[in-house]
Amino acid sequence: MNHRFFEERLFTDEPLTAQERLFLEQHLRSCERCRTLHAAWQETQLVLESAGWVAPRAGFSQRWQKRYVQREARTQQRRALALFVINALLAALFAFPVFALVVFSPQPLWLRVVIALYNLSALVPILEGIYTFLFTIIRATSQLLTPATEAALIAMFVGLTLIWLAMLRKFSARRVTC
Repeated sequence: MNHRFFEERLFTDEPLTAQERLFLEQHLRSCERCRTLHAAWQETQLVLESAGWVAPRAGFSQRWQKRYVQREARTQQRRALALFVINALLAALFAFPVFALVVFSPQPLWLRVVIALYNLSALVPILEGIYTFLFTIIRATSQLLTPATEAALIAMFVGLTLIWLAMLRKFSARRVTC
């Protein structure tokens, strides 16, 4: 027999309809398991109703707020430190080849700097290719989209950029409030 229907009716705080109450009473007369469950629940309700409320010690909310502020400050410091470490590692990864070329080369310093700048100038065709690709994509989409849709996409892009900048500022700024 499926007792779920009856168990839901036993534990509900909402008033039962007359038909549900009659159906439940008939079931309780015939089912020992549900009768035991009903008696245990009534006893538990009496214990819960007779138990008094325990008030927290004086100053609980102030102590909790102080700990919360301290925990949030530590969390923000950890995030800022992690962001700094990741950015420093990425900067070191990209700067190391240039540094190695300048420091460990047998040529004079001015020649090493010129060579490093020349090697960096190799990025120009890559950047030009990226620019051409993006410009082509923008031209193609401008022919497919209406001006209103274009304006909406631009506004959405600007909005997402502003949200990104705000979140970047929030998680990278060191703020401790007490």
